[in-house]
Amino acid sequence: MKIGMIGLGQMGWHMAKNLAAAGYTVLGFDPRPDSEARMAEAGGTVRTSPAAVAAEAEVTVLMVLNTQQADSAIWGEQGFASGARPDSTLIVMSSLSPVYVRQLAERSAGKFALLDAPVSGGVEGARAASLTIMASGPAALQEKWRPVLQAMGKNVVNVGLQAGLGATMKTINQAMYFCALASASEMVVAGVKAGLDPDTIVQVVSTSSGGSWALAHRVPLAWQTNYVSGATLAIAGKDLRSALELATELQTSSEITQLVFRIIDEGLARHNQLGDDPLVVELLEHLSHYSIRDALHQRTGQ
Repeated sequence: MKIGMIGLGQMGWHMAKNLAAAGYTVLGFDPRPDSEARMAEAGGTVRTSPAAVAAEAEVTVLMVLNTQQADSAIWGEQGFASGARPDSTLIVMSSLSPVYVRQLAERSAGKFALLDAPVSGGVEGARAASLTIMASGPAALQEKWRPVLQAMGKNVVNVGLQAGLGATMKTINQAMYFCALASASEMVVAGVKAGLDPDTIVQVVSTSSGGSWALAHRVPLAWQTNYVSGATLAIAGKDLRSALELATELQTSSEITQLVFRIIDEGLARHNQLGDDPLVVELLEHLSHYSIRDALHQRTGQ
């Protein structure tokens, strides 16, 4: 079976590799100049446009950064829609606004089938094919493409029969994650400044009531990898905007999310819209006039 992959960034590239390893023929597209080399390494072949991918593939995975890129890849010149057939399926695995995904489902009706299936687990999960996949859409479509989803993630969950519910689940997950990241970062900075070892903080709290994935897998990268994770801070800003848009639409409280969005936005401004999400730690260090890495160097005499 031929499977398309539109978007060959850190996530999409690993997902393409896992699809190829599962025995599928993978056809990829990404405007980046090294896309041909990336697809060759992943075990697939590159195509010149999303339309060319759609023309050959029975099902295509969309894994791009944001709604602007998604709109261009689907509806733009030589976009997926121009090469798709009514029996083609587009699996939207990007983290996109629930509002946008619902509109996409309406617009695609009669042109191609749409499965809303965003993921969680980060680059680590994409690499290990251990992603959690939040699928929503018609039951028959979910069942048909479950083997494809299982080649990329070990936890494939049906969160509803309406496109947009997957995007909603991912949006609230991201808001919870980034709020946990900000809170954990703030308290780890305080703990280290008080004299505790940062790795000991992570070890103890991770087996206690304050533990979180953000604490265990992101905060330590501040001093272990110099704030590098492979997951960009820009994605954090984009995902929190989606969460705030959802809260506004539903007229629910978003006070905590708004505060964390402000922190993320300050971090993006501080780093010229670049860098990875552990920079949340760096911003809170900056606000605290304290550096965990500097403290560790002083303590070890290095």
